[in-house]
Amino acid sequence: MKILFACIPTPLNRFMVDLKEGLEQHAEVVWDCDEFWAMKNDYDVIHIHWPEYLSFEMESYLRTPESIPSELWERLKTCLDFWSAHSKIIYTRHVQYPHARHDEEFLNLYRFVTSYCDTVVHFANYSIEQFKEFYPEHEHVNHVVIPHHNYASLPNPSDKRSARKELGIAEEDHVMLVFGAIKDNEKELISKAFSYLPGNNKVLLAPGWKVLRREIGYIRLREWIWKWDKWIASKQKRKRINLGFIAEEDAHLYLNSADFLFIPRTNELNSGNITLGCTFGLVVVGKDGADIGEILEETGNPTFKVDNDDSLRKAVLKALELKNVGHGAKNRKLALDDWGINLISNEYLSVMKGIK
Repeated sequence: MKILFACIPTPLNRFMVDLKEGLEQHAEVVWDCDEFWAMKNDYDVIHIHWPEYLSFEMESYLRTPESIPSELWERLKTCLDFWSAHSKIIYTRHVQYPHARHDEEFLNLYRFVTSYCDTVVHFANYSIEQFKEFYPEHEHVNHVVIPHHNYASLPNPSDKRSARKELGIAEEDHVMLVFGAIKDNEKELISKAFSYLPGNNKVLLAPGWKVLRREIGYIRLREWIWKWDKWIASKQKRKRINLGFIAEEDAHLYLNSADFLFIPRTNELNSGNITLGCTFGLVVVGKDGADIGEILEETGNPTFKVDNDDSLRKAVLKALELKNVGHGAKNRKLALDDWGINLISNEYLSVMKGIK
């Protein structure tokens, strides 16, 4: 079998890297967006992940309010017509729409691309129902659920004691981790969740929390205050923020130091951080509803109702309770036993072979 990943390079996306390596144990896998547009070589399966990442040109329109040019729409239609006639098209539904831009233009892009798909892979059942609600006309699409594979490929040379020693965190501290990029509108939720941790011996690890420039018209004063705010942030021991991108080889220090991982996403479908936290033996907390809530509830992890402070408080305290009774170890066993890349890639291959 020959599979084409129709996607621009995303070398920092561990999902894509691991899935390619897993599938390569059984098939030839090419990851090259140009191959999609060239329409030359033979592929049994075209695997699409994000419609906006089908080309660098398509991705460029995420950063502008401009419409996708009619010429690009026509080229996309020609490519999809070609591959639909020569290959099977499978789509993994990572998101409900692009995070950066989900106006009518990109909603139509998603609708158009998915109309050509033979099979759509979802991470949870909620996504299937949402897809059918979004695109009731796509009656021909076959839907399957395949879990997000684990992050066992990430380096993990530390344990909790050595990781906390490296980061200068006391063994008795309660540690809440928020991993990945943090949106400005998520900061209040994170701060509120952190405030519900009991006592004063607690640490927030939120390296992706950026200190933003204040809205000050006088540029020199604005830049000076911004640098001052960043300096103040760098001195905080209880709230570790504005640390920049954490390299894969250092991620274990933050994951192993934490008591639980908190997901601040309130408007999104999925979060790979569920799988990441489980792989490293953490309790994971996130919103109820969507794929996030479905997966957390199925795995016995706490959820909270969005815009409900009491629900958030109870979820945070429940996370500590579950940590103390070893639920993190249960999460890790699930991630390693049921979400391994060999198992997951075999599920993908089975689905690909079964497409008629």
